[in-house]
Amino acid sequence: MHAENNYRNPFPKLIAICGLLLLFIIAVNVLRVFEDNTPQESTQIDVKEARSKSNMVQAMETRPKFVRKKDSLDARRWPDGFHLYRYFSTGNAAVYVAEMDRDAGNLGFGVGLANSQIIGRETVTGVTRRLNKKGIQSLAGVNGSFGIRSDGYGRGGMLFNLHIQDGELVSIPKLLDRWGYSPPSPWGETSFGVTPDGEFLLEAVHLNGKLRIGEETLEIDAINQICDSLCPVVLYTPRFGRTTLTRRCYEFTLKKLALPLTGKYTSRFVVTAVNSRGNSIIPSDGVVLAIEPRIGYKWFRKIPRSATGELEIALTPEKWQTVQAGIGGNLRLLRNGEIEPQLIDFARARGANAYGHRNGADRHPRSALGFNDDKLFLIVVDGRRPGHSVGMTLYDMASFFRDIGIKNAMNFDGGSSSALWALGDIVNRPAHDYERPIFNVALIRKK
Repeated sequence: MHAENNYRNPFPKLIAICGLLLLFIIAVNVLRVFEDNTPQESTQIDVKEARSKSNMVQAMETRPKFVRKKDSLDARRWPDGFHLYRYFSTGNAAVYVAEMDRDAGNLGFGVGLANSQIIGRETVTGVTRRLNKKGIQSLAGVNGSFGIRSDGYGRGGMLFNLHIQDGELVSIPKLLDRWGYSPPSPWGETSFGVTPDGEFLLEAVHLNGKLRIGEETLEIDAINQICDSLCPVVLYTPRFGRTTLTRRCYEFTLKKLALPLTGKYTSRFVVTAVNSRGNSIIPSDGVVLAIEPRIGYKWFRKIPRSATGELEIALTPEKWQTVQAGIGGNLRLLRNGEIEPQLIDFARARGANAYGHRNGADRHPRSALGFNDDKLFLIVVDGRRPGHSVGMTLYDMASFFRDIGIKNAMNFDGGSSSALWALGDIVNRPAHDYERPIFNVALIRKK
């Protein structure tokens, strides 16, 4: 009897705790809904000055639906034609955007290569500082192309995408549907470049390289890329590094030709060395032609030392032959204001229909480049930071870009590499609280 009188039923207390927890969750959600529907700086009509309910409704409707807040960063230091903003999206992501007016006569687009060569990496800050010492003043820079960070061949960082700097064709890959490369489709491998008359280009670029010796013609697949069975003929220039870092390739050293290579190029050459073991030294005044072993042996017999020939390069589309600054990404996000159809399908399938890019269906830090008729945009989305920014999927990023007026955009390397340098410092919050070394940089620079 005594034990029964001291027994206390725990269920009323448990029910009370659950009720309080439910009320707390409901209150938090109500506050979020109220916050997400509050007009912000991006509203085209000032709600405070609205004189009627109809004006207030119009102000609500004109605010971009994915923008929760917009801040100007370091505005007192903006030169004419340059702007720097931080957005907070309704999806709990922080987005940093550097903008350049396309008609700004004092500004232009540029690129920077890590350590001035293909092999190796460097931070965005390091690239901009080094360029500044050479008299190239940058206002903003974002990490650009994709690559490998290291491998068993000694490539301690290597760029995969197109890179054109000061008119020099530094790197161009073969379009391949495998890891590290983008599928050869309108949604896939995409590069951005600017023509001498200021036209912006965003599309896949093809090499169309040929080497002729006597009656023989050999098509070149890529410049300063990995030579293997999927990309069997590669040309290595001094921009690659000290040696080709190949194994068992048949290689031919070519000299007495004009350097650097360009998008429209023709030059005679002389074969000065032949090597059947690979990893040839790249001369400062020449190039090395590497051929994968399965087809290299045939050419090893056809190309003797002291042979002469002609090297020809003609980028297509043809407008790329005059591009002075170009950089590659991996996926096109927007085309003329519309989200790429393949990206929509990709989002619906949650990445299952493009396994090599599956992480694009998850929320991560992102980097990108975009433009419209009036502006160029360099963009970074912070991620992997609960309480600050959780990142975006590729589809969410494309939707956000379209919402703030971007018409064309492509995806850059993201994740922990995502960093936006502007006006002397990194303005976003990289995932690991430090800058990760990257392969190249897209820049807004003074002319």
